[in-house]
Parts: sequence; structure tokens; C-alpha cells
Amino acid sequence: MNSESEAVSHVDTNKATEDNFRLLIEGITDYAIFLLDPSGYITTWNAGAARIKQYAADEIIGKHFSTFYSAEAKAAEYPAYELQEALKQGHFEDEGWRLRKDGTAFWANVVITPIYNQARELIGFAKITRDLSERKKAEDDLLKAFDEVKENEERFRQLVEGVADYAIFMLDPVGNITTWNEGARKLNGYEAHEIIGKYFAKFYSREAVEQGFPAYELQQAKQNGRFEDEGWRYRKDGSAFWANTVLTAIYDSQKQLLGFSKITRDLTERKKLEQQLYWTNQELKENEERSRLLIDSVKDYAILMLSPDGIVSSWNVGAERIKGYKAAEIIGKHFSTFYPREAIESGFPQYELRKALDQGHFEDEGWRLRKDGTAFWANVVITPIHNPARELIGFAKVTRDLTERRRNEDLMRKNNELLKINNELDNFVYAASHDLKSPIINLEGLLAALKEDLGPEGEHHSEVLTRMDGAITILKKVVSDLGDVARLQQSNGETESINLPDLLAEVTGNISELIAASNAEIIADFSGFKSLTYSRKNLRSILFNLVSNAIKYAHPQRRPQVRVKTHLASTGLYCLSVADNGLGITSNQTSKIFSLFKRAHDHVEGSGIGLYLVKKILDNSGDSIVVDSVPDKGSVFSICFKQKAS
Repeated sequence: MNSESEAVSHVDTNKATEDNFRLLIEGITDYAIFLLDPSGYITTWNAGAARIKQYAADEIIGKHFSTFYSAEAKAAEYPAYELQEALKQGHFEDEGWRLRKDGTAFWANVVITPIYNQARELIGFAKITRDLSERKKAEDDLLKAFDEVKENEERFRQLVEGVADYAIFMLDPVGNITTWNEGARKLNGYEAHEIIGKYFAKFYSREAVEQGFPAYELQQAKQNGRFEDEGWRYRKDGSAFWANTVLTAIYDSQKQLLGFSKITRDLTERKKLEQQLYWTNQELKENEERSRLLIDSVKDYAILMLSPDGIVSSWNVGAERIKGYKAAEIIGKHFSTFYPREAIESGFPQYELRKALDQGHFEDEGWRLRKDGTAFWANVVITPIHNPARELIGFAKVTRDLTERRRNEDLMRKNNELLKINNELDNFVYAASHDLKSPIINLEGLLAALKEDLGPEGEHHSEVLTRMDGAITILKKVVSDLGDVARLQQSNGETESINLPDLLAEVTGNISELIAASNAEIIADFSGFKSLTYSRKNLRSILFNLVSNAIKYAHPQRRPQVRVKTHLASTGLYCLSVADNGLGITSNQTSKIFSLFKRAHDHVEGSGIGLYLVKKILDNSGDSIVVDSVPDKGSVFSICFKQKAS
């Protein structure tokens, strides 16, 4: 009886322990802990699994655990591999991407352990999963940052090595050269293998080395963080150059000296200019009167002296001519008087003086103002002047008026732009005049075939067919005009002496139907001159377009009247005008009517090419056309020819 009670008690205790253990596992939320049967199907599910993988217990229990794996992992049979490895090794641990219910991925640490009963028979697997996405992101961010640092270091190294205008290299803590860039090779003449490992004193004169100046530079850079100097340095071939050098101490994060960076710039040309200016100044001081007379006589340059603060202290004839001030009006004033308000407010005059002091001279181009307020484009050179004791005594300022050059450059740029546009337009016109011929011929053939097919029925569609005929006729006229424009690109035509009355009669004969239909009156006055040396076909095209336009754009309430007249201008030009009493042109249209496909009135049929063709012909021959028009009164087109009459 006692042993039966003990057995029951033992069973109850085990059951209570199992219940407590089950409650403990189910209450864990940071880990997904669940059991799989021997085939990998889920048999239990805890709160952590629900939180991490988003499935409720009734949604996932009975499903295979490969549900959490990507399609690629399933195709590779990776879930089965994990169970095999767990059986073989006693447990299996892995990290990788797993999938939640909503399809999002998370980085998981997975441990799978096989579970056996007392008879060592496999009854399933315990699977513990932990979400390590935050740790994975931190690791990835750290790796990315490390890669960026390495990339920036490599980019900086390539940048420094590629600089050709500055010698940039590194020294170790005792002054031996450890790196060498292209600028250093170009400036000093040494290849990298010839100089790396050598003491940097090789670039200094014997006297500087004996005085310990290179070591002094290192000491000053170490003590003050950097050291800057200008002086003579020497190349591999023994030639000297005037160098600006900056030596900077480089420390690690522990404040341990790693070495020095050294940047050298060749300022030989600037030094030569300074020396020339210095000796010029000395000569000027030796014979001040002669120099003053020389400068005062210069008219093309404004040459003046400024005090160290920028106050004008001398004034020459060129300055008076360019800037408009008399000497008595400007001496004693600050040189910012010549600058626009925006430049003064931004402190640009003071900036010029600072740069001149820092660099030995300053050169600039920009707008300056004359006494009368007009602006001119100036080239300005400012040079600091020092006495023999190297004390600043002022600045020399030389100004040249480059307004005309600036204007010519602007005009040249605009002309180039217009030339490019005209060339593109000419190419389009040439292509269009050729490419449209075949489609028009096809249209004419198709319309003729349509009329033939319609037979007597065509009379019911006569209005539409007539419109189609008219449209094709207009299109043929446009293509013909485009062809004329295209041919103008090749030649202006041979010139000959042309009788103007005969030519006008030929033109009016060609448009006799238009004249008769509109009852137009053509009035000719060739009292100025009757003949002209020009290309006959081009002059005929000019008259044809101007006269026919004058009739087409007639005022509906009065009879069209076209006056063709010649006269000799006082400038010696031969002028021909075509005047009408038609609709006229508004002022905002007069500048556009000579453009391709531009028309002042849309109610009259036309291609918008005629006046463009006229303008093109005259431009090619170096002649001109202008229009003077009053809306509802009429227009006058005036052409002036440089060619002389026969």
C-alpha cells in the first residue's frame, strides 16, 4: 500500500514539474522555443515564437518548420539538412535569414537539438530561435563604415598622388621622406624610388643645411603644429626655385607624432615679378620726376598708387581718361569709389588688397564705374609696394578698359549661336524640300485614282475633292519654296544687269489671275533707277513675293493698290520699295514675319516661307530689307542694295 502511494506521489510530482516547465517555456517572449516531431512538423508553440514569427499556435502547429525558410533554402533542402546535422552532431546551430508570417525577413540564430526517450528512440527535436536583426544591422553598418573609410583613404591617396601643381609628400618623425606624389616629381625632379627614404634636407642649400634650418623647420612644426616659409630650394639637376613650403605635424589619436606632411609650391615666376617690380620701384625712386612724367603720359592704362589703406595717392592721364575724374577730385578718396554698390557691400575692394598682400599681386576682371555712373569692363592688377626694409608703403594699381573686347566677345558668342541655329534650320529645309516630294506625288496619284474609282459619283463629293486638290497644290508650293531656300545655301546665282520695268512686267504677268480676281492696281515709279546688277532669278523671287503678298493681304473694304518705286539713298545705296494699302502688320509682328513659317495673318492661304526666302536672299548678298507698317493702313517693304546700277 505504501509503495502504491509513493508511485502515485512520484507521478504527480513529475506532472507538476512538467506543467511548470511548460508554463515557463510558454511565457518566454525573447526566444521562439518549440518542438518538432521526427519529420520536422511543429507540435508546440510558445509566446516568443508567436512574437518573433507572427503565427498564432493554431495557425502553425501541424505545419512543417520549413515554412520559415526562403524558397531558395527550400529548393536546396536546407531544412532537412539542419535536422540531419542535428542528429549527426547531437545539435545544430546556425545564423541566417528566416521569414515571418508577413513575408518580412529577420536574421535568426537557430539551435536544433534532437530529443530521445528513455529507450534512446528519437521522439522529435527542440528548436530555439533568437531574432538577431538589430545585431546584424549594427554589424553591417560597421562593415559598411569600414569599407567607406578604406575607400576614402584610397581616394585621398589617389587625389594627392595625382596633384601636379604642388609637391605633396610625407616625412617620418625624423624627416625622412616616406611618400612622393606627381607634383613632387615634377617640381623637384626626383623619381619616387630615388628619394623615398632620404632626408628632406636634399632640397636645401649647403648653407641652410649647415645652419640646421631643415631641423629647425621640423622643430617649429612640432612645437606649433605647422610651419610656413618661403625661400630658395634646389632640384635634382641643381637649379634653384623660389618655394612656398608648409610643414604640418601629424599625430595619432594618442597624440603620438606619426610624422609630417609637407606641401611645396613653386613661386619662382611670382618672385621674379616681385623682384622686377622692386627694381622698377628703385629706379623710379632714383628718378622720380622722369617716372612720373612717363606714367602721366600713358593714356591707355589707368596707373595709380594707393596707400596701404587703399586711398588714392597718385593719378595719371590714362586714369583720368578711363575713369573720368580729375586728379584733384579723386586723390585722397578710397579706391572703392570705382566699384558698384554690391561689390562695396561685400567687401570686395578690401579683399583685393588682402589677396595682393598674400600672393604678391592680384589680378581680376569685372565691372567698374566712371565718374558719370557708366560702367566699363576692367582688367585690374594690384601689386603691393615695399621699401628696402620690406615694409608695405602702398599698392600699384593698373587698370585697362576692356569694354570693347568684352562687347566683341559677347557679339561673337551670339553670332556663333545664331550661325549654329541657321545651319540647323538650313539642314532641315534642305531635307524637307527633298523628302516631301515623293509623298506629294503619291498623294496626287492616289487622289487621281480616287476620282477615277468614284466616276460619276465623284460629283457628289466635288467640294471635298476640290479641297483636297487645293491642299495638295499648297503643299507643292511649300515644298517648291523650301527647295528655293535650300538652293540658296549653295549659291547666290550669277549676276547680270536687270531691267526693272521688264522684270516687274514678267512678275505681274505670272500673277495676272490674282491681279484680275482682286482688281488690284499696280503703280510703278522707276525714276530713281531702272536697272540693277543682281541675280535675275533671286530678284524676280523678291519682287514676286512682295507684290503677290501685297495683293493677297489686301484690305476687304478697298481696292488693292501696290506701288513699286526706286530711289537713290544719300548713303549711295540703291533702294527699292513695295508699298500697299492693305491690312498692315502690328508692331509686335514686324520682327517675326521674316522667320520661317511665320505669318502676320492666318485667314489668307500661304506657306510662311516667302518673306523668309526674301530675307535669306538679301542676307546672302549682303543687302537689307525693313518693313514699316500701320495696321488697317498698309505696309512699306524697303530693300537697299549695295550693288551699283548699270
